[in-house]
This record gives sequence, structure tokens and C-alpha cells, in this order.
Amino acid sequence: MKNKIFSLKAIVAAGVASLLLPLSSCDNQLDTTPYSYFTSANFFSNVDEAYMATLGVYSIMSSLDTYGWNVPMIFDADTDILQNTGISPVDWRTIAHYEGIPQTNTFYTVWSQFYIGIDRANVVIEKIPQMNVYTNGTQDQKDQLNRMLGEAKFLRGFYYSELVRLWGDVPFKTKSSQTGDNFKSVLVDRYEIYTQIIKDMQDAAAVLPEAKPVNERINKWGAKAMLARVALFAGGYSLRADGTIKRPDNFKDYYLLAQQQINDIMAQNPYSLNKSYSQVFKNQCQHTDLEPTENIFQVAFYNPAGNQDNGSWLGYFNGPLTTNGVYPASIGRSLVPKPFHASFNVADQRRDFSIATYSINALGNKVPLLTGRQDESWTVAKWSREYQTNATLERSYTHINWVIMRYSDLLLMRAEVENELNEGPNSIAYDAINQVRRRAFGADVPGSRINIALGAQGTGYTSTATVVINITGGGGSDAAAAAATVNNGRITAISLLRSGDGYTSAPTVTITSTDGKGSGATATATVVTKPTATQINLSGLNKANFLKAIQQERAWELLGEGMRRADLIRWGILADKIAETNTAVKAIRSNYFYPSFTNFVSGKHELYPYPINETDVNKGITRQNPQY
Repeated sequence: MKNKIFSLKAIVAAGVASLLLPLSSCDNQLDTTPYSYFTSANFFSNVDEAYMATLGVYSIMSSLDTYGWNVPMIFDADTDILQNTGISPVDWRTIAHYEGIPQTNTFYTVWSQFYIGIDRANVVIEKIPQMNVYTNGTQDQKDQLNRMLGEAKFLRGFYYSELVRLWGDVPFKTKSSQTGDNFKSVLVDRYEIYTQIIKDMQDAAAVLPEAKPVNERINKWGAKAMLARVALFAGGYSLRADGTIKRPDNFKDYYLLAQQQINDIMAQNPYSLNKSYSQVFKNQCQHTDLEPTENIFQVAFYNPAGNQDNGSWLGYFNGPLTTNGVYPASIGRSLVPKPFHASFNVADQRRDFSIATYSINALGNKVPLLTGRQDESWTVAKWSREYQTNATLERSYTHINWVIMRYSDLLLMRAEVENELNEGPNSIAYDAINQVRRRAFGADVPGSRINIALGAQGTGYTSTATVVINITGGGGSDAAAAAATVNNGRITAISLLRSGDGYTSAPTVTITSTDGKGSGATATATVVTKPTATQINLSGLNKANFLKAIQQERAWELLGEGMRRADLIRWGILADKIAETNTAVKAIRSNYFYPSFTNFVSGKHELYPYPINETDVNKGITRQNPQY
């Protein structure tokens, strides 16, 4: 099992540390009072106390308020590949459907958490160099403290990069809050903030360890990878205060910075793709220690009491709709529009693994969602309950880490950077994107996917919901099928829900029923020939078409991983993609659920509004983001 940064002991330590630090954003605290009689002035007396304070900076990420729910699952929803369910006046729907306003509380929740994290980081950055052991301690003590200083700088930069990504120009502060401070903080231009973010992440990378981490603490290469992402956002399109959407004139300088960071990482070659795409997410769900080669930066979730604190809704909110029974329930709120499912090559193994065209009933069986308007209920499937530990402590709030950066993401960034800087794809760009594509098509693992054909239809079956199709043997995994129709007791059609991967021979297919009724139906599986390298690999594209290929590849590879809306904004095509998706879903049926097109306003919804809780008190913020 993964050695999580937030073990029981570490949660207690981080909780204590958070009480020692002044709690403030740039908002409504005109006078701050520490939460206990301890203060940062008398707390940083040894390495353990410094570590406790550093964990307090990390802990901001490990809650539903930030990466356990809001940032990746609410703030990234409603694009061309994902949307949240339903219409009702709850924040997770109104924000996703572009109906959030300054009074929407979740905006303030996320905003304030990031500023609390920044303030905690500022304390650590100020206090560690003042410690006696920082100057006079052993080399091991100095090394540990320098690492913590780097972590605090990285996290401060990361939290600011998220604020800028979501809100644009924001209040900016690199000094910790003190009792009596004036918290009237003006908006600072995002590019001034980017300058400090870049410096913080560069300073961090210089002192962080190179070794692959044994837990979720950031290392040198993770800091460089995240700096590369920050550089792409800084060099991308964003909505400005005057209502225009543009990229900076010197955007290529940021691409050069990204290229430098990526090249530094690749020169050391610390990461690699897991040969199986599905195994990446199964490992996440099982908390196994097998993914440091692919997971570059991740957020720790663990709560020994099984409640909300340090818990995540990953695999609960955004898994296939699952009825409580064999597996714990999940609510299936993250929907995948049908046109995105249709955009995949049928041989791309990511499609069937990433998208659930089914629900899971109390018996653990997959029930197809293929008739009527059920295709509007397809969900993200990467973190399905069927892959999780399903331990008692994870039935409501899971301990699945949120992975902010995977190696495939870095490869696709590399392809994008090389394409931009060389006015078209070079061999490095093609190699990077084709690595991702080869894994997607199972090119580097034995075996292939399967097809299933119905044989005898049998008699006496009562409904599709009671039919169970078992696929066993053949050396592969993940294939799943279900009865699509039952007429007059006969199974008249079978639907292949997941074609699986790694089958080296045809598996055995058996058909049973949960109610003991029906018999005689048969089906046969066959192994499908793998695509050739020529069919998989991209080649011969110009700059514009290669960029489109990257944009599409990122959608296929990173579905549900929290970056699509931000990517579309930095490419300047969010409005276009929403319009394209609306046209596509309305071609399926005129009342296909897709509220984004009606609600989205270009030049407004590329940023969120400043929370009213902040602007009511912080009179340094003298304007609202455009059109709010």
C-alpha cells in the first residue's frame, strides 16, 4: 500500500500545525488571532516542528473544499467532454453550468483555502531560515529544512497559479499575516504574480530531492513539471480586465521556459508510462505503490475515521452510477456527452475503460444504458467502485489520491511545446504524442481486445437486468458485456460494454441469470487484431493540424482529470468547443441535456467572479471580473 504523507500521525501533526499559524486570506480578518497559545514565534524550534508546519501547507489540498471535490470535479465540468448532471440551485451544478455569481459560496470556499495555504507557506518560508538548526544543525537537519523550505515555496507558487488560473488578477502577498495587519489588498496583474510563481518553483526545484518520492511530497522533477504547466498557462490565452481574450506578446518566452523544464526532466528519464492504461487507475484506486513512474504530482487523501476530513469524493461523485450492494453506492454526477464517446477510434482502449455506458446494480452487474435517452447518463468510469478497496472507511469518502500531473500529460505538453517553438512538429513532438497513443492502443502489451457475438438466444429469460454475461480466461482483463434486449424470453442482442485488453486467446463466455430463470443462450468471443504502428502513430501534420491533434489527444487521455476547461481557455477555444458540442448533441435529439450552450458567455465565463465575501470586506478590490 502507498506510504501516504497523511498517515494518522501526520494528520494529527498537520492539524496541530494548522492551529499554530495565523489563519487569514487577504479578506475579512482585520485582526488575526492565533487559534491557540502557541505561535509561529515559539514553535519552529526543531526539525519535527518545521515538518508539522510544512504538512499544514500541504493539507490545504487534502479536502473536499479543494482537490477532493471542488477544483477538479466542479470547476472542470461542462466542457466538450464532461458535464455535471441536472438542474438545481446547488453550487456544484450552478458553477458547472456557468450560472455561478459572486454570492456563490463555493467560490469563496476555494478562494479562501488557497489563501490560507499561501499564508501558511509564507510562515514556513520566513521561519525556517531563522531557526538555529538551519544554520548550526547537522547536515541532515539542514538538508531536511532546505527541502521543507523548497516545498513551501513550491506550494505557495502552486496555490497562486491556481488562483490566477481561476480568477486572473488577484491580491498578492508574500509576507505572512500578523496581528494588526491591514488586509486591504489590491488586485495585482497576473503577470507580476507569474514572475513570483516561476521564481518560487525554480527556487524549489533547486533544493528538492531528485529521488522518486515514497509518498506525496513534491520532488525536483515534479516541481519542474508543474512549472512547465504554469509556463503554458502564462503563455496561453486568458480573459483580461478589459474583457478581451488574448495571450501575451512574449508568449514564446513562456514556451521556451516550459521546454527547458521538460528537457531537464527528460534528460534524467525518471518517469515512464505504465504499459497498461487501465492499470494506472486501478493502482490509484487500490492505493498501490506502483505508479511513481507515471504519477508525478498527487494530492494525499486519508482519514482513519472514514469521514469528510482529508477524504475525497473521487470514485464516489465521478464514477459509474452504482447501487449500494456488492459495491458501495456512487452517485454518477460526472456525465460524458455521447459525441465525445463517438470521437474515439474503436480500437482505442481508453474509450471503454474511461466511459461507462452502463450503471452497476446492487448485485454488481453492469446494466446497459443504451435505449431512449439513457445515452445522456453515461459517466466517467476510471475510478469505478469495482476497482476500489471498498473498505468500510471508503464507502462514503474515499482515500484515492487526486493526481494533478501524470507523465502522459507531460509528454503531451512536450509535443505541444515543440510544435509551437519549431513552427510545426519535429521528431521529439511526434515521439512524445505517439508514446501516449501506443499505450492507448495497447501496442506494448501482449494480446488485444475482443469482440463478442451472440449464438443461441435461449429461452425463459425475464429481462436484460437479470442476465449476467461472464467473460473468463484468455489472458486479458476488463472486457464486459450485457444483454441489450430480451424479447419473449430470448436474448436477442448483446452489447459489448468494454472490449478489454491483453487477451492472447479467446476467453470463454457464459450466460447466467440472477433470478435463476432462462437457459440455453450462448455467445462467442474472438480476439481482435491489433492496429499496426502505422495506424497508431501520427505523422505528416502541419503546425495547425498537429495542435488540433494534441487538443484531441489530451481529451482522450485526460478525461475527468481536472484540466479540460483550463486547457480550452488557454487555447482560446472554450466557446468554440461548447458551441460544437451543442450542435453535436442536438443532432442526436433536440432536447439532449446540455445547458452550457445556453448559459455560457464568452468574455465572462473564462474567469470566475471575485467572491462577495471577499469584496464586501476587502475594499482594495475595486472591480469585478468582466460581465459579473
